[in-house]
Amino acid sequence: MGGQVLEAACMLTGKSAKVEELYDEKTLEAASKRFRGGIGLQELLLEAAWANGYTGRNFRDSRSVLRFAFGQNIQAAFSTIDIGGILSNVANKFLLEGFFSVERTWRNITSVRNVSDFKTVTSYRLVGKDQYEKVAPGGELKHGTLGELAYTNKADTYGLLLSIDRRDIINDDLGAITTVPRKLGRGSGLKINDVFWSVFMNNAAFFVAGNNNYLTGADTTLSIDGLTKAEVAFLNQVDPDGKPIGIMPQVILVPTALSAMGTMLFKSLEIRDTTADKKSPIANPHAGKFRVEVSRYLSNTQYTGFSDKAWYLLAEPADLPVTQETTGNRGLARPH
Repeated sequence: MGGQVLEAACMLTGKSAKVEELYDEKTLEAASKRFRGGIGLQELLLEAAWANGYTGRNFRDSRSVLRFAFGQNIQAAFSTIDIGGILSNVANKFLLEGFFSVERTWRNITSVRNVSDFKTVTSYRLVGKDQYEKVAPGGELKHGTLGELAYTNKADTYGLLLSIDRRDIINDDLGAITTVPRKLGRGSGLKINDVFWSVFMNNAAFFVAGNNNYLTGADTTLSIDGLTKAEVAFLNQVDPDGKPIGIMPQVILVPTALSAMGTMLFKSLEIRDTTADKKSPIANPHAGKFRVEVSRYLSNTQYTGFSDKAWYLLAEPADLPVTQETTGNRGLARPH
């Protein structure tokens, strides 16, 4: 019984959503036939112990089973199975399933950078006079000028410890390496959301009229007119030289209460006016313009700056990611 088959049996027993993508058909068929009712933790340890030379037929002598399973009593001529690797691989796969099961809107509106340590690091965005100048015949190129806008970041560590103790083994609880890691993975995804949205939504000092990135009022609710006003304001933003920044808005970030309206503005080719004014156009000028991203955190009362009416018009992260720095224009907020 190979290690891959045992891994596949654990993934099938734990009802992994993507097991067909992780193992080939031959491995899955072997695991299904050998462990038709699913594999338990004791059975997994026994299979590893047998592969490593254990001759007992049950789990009654649990200490011997564990010694052989973890390779402490390996006899010559036996092919070994790395039970530690199997447990780790299975746990990590369910960990990832849990991680990707929670909202990841934050990833779609930000850029991510790597750091080498936990010291505060400073990131820079180059600004300045970077437009090309006309070159006279036989002339030389002129020098541009570059300045910089700086902001800081700092990495931190978050974690929880997972361990399998003798109670899990005696209870024959495979959930110790399937259900528990899935929950831990989900917890890690929730923590990233908590940290990110706590910072993002505490943005009252950044989205202000003085930065030309903030609109308010009844006429700026999410609608054709409100989105038109936001688009105009976004396009009218300028760089430190007073010239257009040249970045196009690409994303509408909305709370759950505005999800339907955001989707309608993106997908509907026409929006009919039911008033008596028959001269109102029905074409939707914003159809297909702005990708809609929805986050439940925007309206959650546990976060500073929550609102079920505020929405944001943002640039594509690859062009100009929205940040929490206090200088420069990275987006347009429409709190109401």
